[in-house]
Amino acid sequence: MKPKIIHIIFILAAAILPAQMPAQDLLPALNALTIAPDARSASLGDAGVATSADANSQHWNAAKYIFSQHNGGIALSYTPWLKTATSDIYITYLSGFYKYGDNESVSASLRFFSLGKIDFYTGNYEFLQTARPNEFAFDVSYARRLGKNISGAITFRYINSTKITIHNTVPATEHTSNFAADIAFFYQKHVDFSFAPKSEWAFGATISNLGTKVNVSDSMDYFLPMHIKFGTRITFNFDDVHFLSPTVEFYKSIVPTDSKYGNSSVLTAAVHGITSDLSKIIWILGAEYSYKNQIYIRAGYHNESKQISSNSYLTFGAGIKYKNMDFSASYLFVTDSHNTLLDNTYRLSVAIAFGKGKSNWYDYDL
Repeated sequence: MKPKIIHIIFILAAAILPAQMPAQDLLPALNALTIAPDARSASLGDAGVATSADANSQHWNAAKYIFSQHNGGIALSYTPWLKTATSDIYITYLSGFYKYGDNESVSASLRFFSLGKIDFYTGNYEFLQTARPNEFAFDVSYARRLGKNISGAITFRYINSTKITIHNTVPATEHTSNFAADIAFFYQKHVDFSFAPKSEWAFGATISNLGTKVNVSDSMDYFLPMHIKFGTRITFNFDDVHFLSPTVEFYKSIVPTDSKYGNSSVLTAAVHGITSDLSKIIWILGAEYSYKNQIYIRAGYHNESKQISSNSYLTFGAGIKYKNMDFSASYLFVTDSHNTLLDNTYRLSVAIAFGKGKSNWYDYDL
């Protein structure tokens, strides 16, 4: 009895795993953890480690919450993933935070990734069963001010994923659990320019998904998608009405590609991964224009080396605030014809903020 998968799950792998790595290179598992979940950052080319605080900072840099202009907030985002290949793979993301005074915050998020429906058939095309594999991750974070202009955060993550196995020629689904942690830092201060007084400069850095290995097959355990990311942003406050916020970020996987590290500990592999393959750094450019902190226009470019994949793309988006609510949307356009699975991806986000924000300041906190 030979099972046949009508809904091919490897379509997913083609889009979120490195596409041109040699066969002997190590590949991380559960790469869906790195997919931008919210519309605002997605419209900035997937930049978020140094952007101003919002309710979705949990995914990008939880240390930013200390500099939020609001006491708390909650956000919900939706992404139909790989919609050019299928219609039933999607990501939903729920996140929120609460500040204790000016020096501490707690936050949490829940990410659900549906891999769609998979029908199994025998070699004679007789129906066996239907499976609906999925992944979900639950995060909790604690952030604290470390100085006047700097904060730090630590995040703990529980990950549950579906593994499809074949037992005596009959398909079966199993659930595996993993644990991971992130470390984040954020620096922000006011700066003055002659053409833009009361502006702002920020720097952020994170190390993400340091955790247990994933049992994908009986023969090998895989690393989580460990990565390091850092970036900077300047927000120009021209006249308390018009704001322009360009940002640049750099992203690097710290999973070593050399297969000899396949059985190494997570920390040993991460240390080696930080210093190896420096040519495979991803860079991101983004810019956000704000009018009266009510209307937002965004654009970005996400560039990946040909040694990693063909996932380079342009992004666009917009947002609007009404009282304490925010609505955002983004659109992705692939610039490399070798990988069109991500083309025409859109994301939608809605958020609600709690507590009064400061006026006449760039305070995108939704």
